[in-house]
Amino acid sequence: MDQNSFLFVESNTTGTGELLLKRARSLGFEPYLVTRNPSRYPFLAECGARVIEAETRNPDEIIRIAAKLAGLAGIFSSSDYFVESASRVAKAIGLPAARPEAIANCRNKWKQVTELRRQSISVPETRLVSSVRDVEKALVQTIFPVVLKPVSGSGSCGVRLCENTSEAVEAFKGAKGVLLDQVDLHSPEILIQQYVEGQEYSAEIIAYNGSLHCLGIIAKHKGAPPCFVEIGHDFPAPLPEPSRDELASFAAGAVSALDLDFGPAHVEFVISESGPVIIEVNPRLAGGMIPVMLSHGLGTSIPDMMIKLYSGEAFVPLRASKNAAAVRFRLAHQSGKIKRLVFFENLGPNTPEAGLLKSEGEDIQINGDFRDRVAYAVGVADEVNVAASAAERMIDSIMLDIETPTREPDNNRDAGLSEPTWTLHPEAMKLLAPPIEISRDGRLLQFQAAIDEAHLVMLADHGLVGQAVAADLLTSILDLQGEGFKSLDGRDAPRGLYLAYEAELAARAGEDRAGWLHLARSRNDLNATISLLALREAVSSVSREIGIAQDALLQRAEEASNLVAPLYSQYQIALPGSPGHYLLGVFFALERERQRLHRLLEDIRSCPMGAGAGGGTSMPIDPLETASLLGFELPSFNSLDAVASRDLHLNGLSLFTSVSILLSRVAQDLQVWTTREFALIDVPRNLAGGSSMLPQKKNPYLLEHIKGSASTVMGAYVSAASATCKAPFSNSIESSNYGCSPLGLAEDALKRAIILTSLLVKFMSFNVTSMRRNLEDGLAMTTVAAERMAARGVPFRSAHTQIGEIAARLSQDSCLANRRGELACHLGGVLPASPEECREALEFGGGPAKASTDAQLSLATSLFRETQLKCAEIRERWASAEMYRKRRVKELIHGRPPP
Repeated sequence: MDQNSFLFVESNTTGTGELLLKRARSLGFEPYLVTRNPSRYPFLAECGARVIEAETRNPDEIIRIAAKLAGLAGIFSSSDYFVESASRVAKAIGLPAARPEAIANCRNKWKQVTELRRQSISVPETRLVSSVRDVEKALVQTIFPVVLKPVSGSGSCGVRLCENTSEAVEAFKGAKGVLLDQVDLHSPEILIQQYVEGQEYSAEIIAYNGSLHCLGIIAKHKGAPPCFVEIGHDFPAPLPEPSRDELASFAAGAVSALDLDFGPAHVEFVISESGPVIIEVNPRLAGGMIPVMLSHGLGTSIPDMMIKLYSGEAFVPLRASKNAAAVRFRLAHQSGKIKRLVFFENLGPNTPEAGLLKSEGEDIQINGDFRDRVAYAVGVADEVNVAASAAERMIDSIMLDIETPTREPDNNRDAGLSEPTWTLHPEAMKLLAPPIEISRDGRLLQFQAAIDEAHLVMLADHGLVGQAVAADLLTSILDLQGEGFKSLDGRDAPRGLYLAYEAELAARAGEDRAGWLHLARSRNDLNATISLLALREAVSSVSREIGIAQDALLQRAEEASNLVAPLYSQYQIALPGSPGHYLLGVFFALERERQRLHRLLEDIRSCPMGAGAGGGTSMPIDPLETASLLGFELPSFNSLDAVASRDLHLNGLSLFTSVSILLSRVAQDLQVWTTREFALIDVPRNLAGGSSMLPQKKNPYLLEHIKGSASTVMGAYVSAASATCKAPFSNSIESSNYGCSPLGLAEDALKRAIILTSLLVKFMSFNVTSMRRNLEDGLAMTTVAAERMAARGVPFRSAHTQIGEIAARLSQDSCLANRRGELACHLGGVLPASPEECREALEFGGGPAKASTDAQLSLATSLFRETQLKCAEIRERWASAEMYRKRRVKELIHGRPPP
């Protein structure tokens, strides 16, 4: 066999498994993969690894294979289930590895938590169960919620959040067999852990030569409960650096307590109210594409680091991260056959890597774990929020179409409880009531569920609905949310989204209970409330994107304020200015728009719930409680106003239009400045396109998209205004549907324009030579010359006339320097000696002089910080209301009285 071989014992099926094999070959090794089942790895044909089929659950058999590989440099496994075997084999033949006993104790999460508790390291309260009877006994005195998980495993397989004993029993049954279809392993023992509330993080640790080195602290994002699917990671975690250092020390303490002395450790923990709590320590490289994200953030390949470490090279600690990075995943929303799976965005400077984890034509089954992921995208930037936004934009560009088996429509069921006989004509249904699509309707269903939670809590608090009825309904609503409303996907909705949703709740909780849900409300106040929730979310989202654009403007303005460039009036050179001065002008204009958006958010104060169909209700409800639970400040004072008015939506669309017009004007300037005639800026090739016919041409076509988006936003405003203008002042389809539905179209178009503007501002380059050349003839300095003459006693109009006549007599055939020399001869000591001197003279009235620009930059930075804080405060208020509502829902479900 070949020299310099490297042996991999099994692999993870997604993430870094394929990458490790490829990187081993790039580093000069001959990679081998020993596996029990080669068909588990669809990437083997492309990675160039030699495959050895063997029983990998038997370390002795792997040792025999390893002994035959000449020049074997290292042994490694990226699979949680085989790190122990790889370690035993490596130790047996004298290659670098961690102690197998330590890995075994760590992989057994019961032994792990026992050892950590013994060494006074904070862990959740944990019980070990092996039967349904054990589960029921363990939960007698337990405070819910709890988490059930297999005693060994990874990728969130079999991990479930349980709110009661029956859920725990079902989770136990599922967890016992969850590993059989993956690695043919049984899970006879299951852990029950107390759920720890708080933000979850991970620490990526490398143990080497008696020291523990933390590569970084990473923030986790998870999907909807009861599952724990990781849908994203941010590096570095948005925490103060001292806090990250403390957490790194805390995580290293857990690794040390478990006696892990070599290689990687992936430490997961939650920061609870009482401090950090270890969830689990994994004696392996992190999954979830974290190594890929870290490689981009740290500026060094983590897979290369592992291969070198396990082949005997010394570990060199990294000094600091070069960039912030983030990874985001797209999950499948339903089971079925994947018909279409494709990215519509191209990779760019902020999204260097993205990939598909599933293939078109592949069958997918929703499992509630890592297998639900279909794609990933990595974002990189100077700031972690910018990196995260880039990854999210790439993920949001995915087209995912999953085909499910067709079924006969159940119109009677979907028509809703209160209107079982209304069945829409099939032709009308095609036009007006298409089947529910979660990708399109999911956000509205989330708003609907939130309103139901608030409404039921209020009804129960005031004795209008029994607590048991409310608890059952809320449990069903939580179940629907946790499933991502997938049971509604593809269902006919002949009488609208709400009645189809209500019918599903009736099927789950029973019609006698679901019948109470609509007490003291109507679809009119429901729709009005949903539309306001959608509006405030859209406005907040646009504000966040504007903030990213403003940040880019400030950064470029600061670096370009010393440059000199023409300032134009009606496309004619007027005065010397600077790119920084121009960018600050755009910043201040955007800042006013953003402040108007925030004033609109402050105006969205009154919640329509309680207005009913427009005439209120005879029930003694408490609309203020419902409003507070949804993040509003007040109930509506007039029931008719609550369901009839759509002025806030028109205001929002008007503001969106104003922002889009501003961005279109900026794009027009930038497009002109890219031309050869102006040549003031250049756009990088990855933000431009070529011509299908003209080989020399570079088209800055993204600027045309920015300008074109303005027409979509303006059209949305005109459409909404036209629909509303002749509607009666009451609830009507014109105002509630056609008057509000353009909001989503406008939001998407405007955010697209803002994001493209941010990219172009951030990465365009300034043509310093060309900017200065356009000022060399001195004509742009004549205004300052006239003002200097005025300062010496010559009336400005006379000075203006004299200099205008001199400029008109200049020979246009002479070179720039000669024309400037002619001006200097005529104007003596009043003509500035250079464009820079002229620019510095323009100090007053907010001009482009350095002192003036610095003052503008200081003010802009201060305004930006204040506005960012305001944006965060607004969202924090909504988040606090949501957290309180969720707590009240849990209290009702578990029968605890309100505080």
